[in-house]
Amino acid sequence: MSGKAFLDTNILLYCFDNADSRKQELARNLVNSLLDVDSARISTQTLQEYYNVITKKLKCDKKEALKNVERYSEIFPVHTNTVKDILSAISISVKNKLSFYDSLIIAAAKAEACGTVYSEDLNDGQKVDGVKIVNPFK
Repeated sequence: MSGKAFLDTNILLYCFDNADSRKQELARNLVNSLLDVDSARISTQTLQEYYNVITKKLKCDKKEALKNVERYSEIFPVHTNTVKDILSAISISVKNKLSFYDSLIIAAAKAEACGTVYSEDLNDGQKVDGVKIVNPFK
């Protein structure tokens, strides 16, 4: 795997959510540092989950949320999940006892040749199918 990194939805959400200023700063710094070297990737799943959570849980205006999704889709290469990714995610889920959606993030990261997934939701330091999980908030 390469030096490319995949961002889970929660990283993008913390960039917006000011409820935890420490996490917000860490998320923004991570995103900016990855943008500087053009190594971050996201997926259609990331954008879908982002829009859903930011409008429902964080009560962001839907027009503002749309602008955020548009901005993220312009600044990051976006992986479109395929049937192959879904099948890979199912295998990852069964083999590693992970949720399907967490496994789909890993499958998309693998498809994009990312060596790292930044996420708060998975086990920090764990390697899943050659992809290292890093929790940037630890």
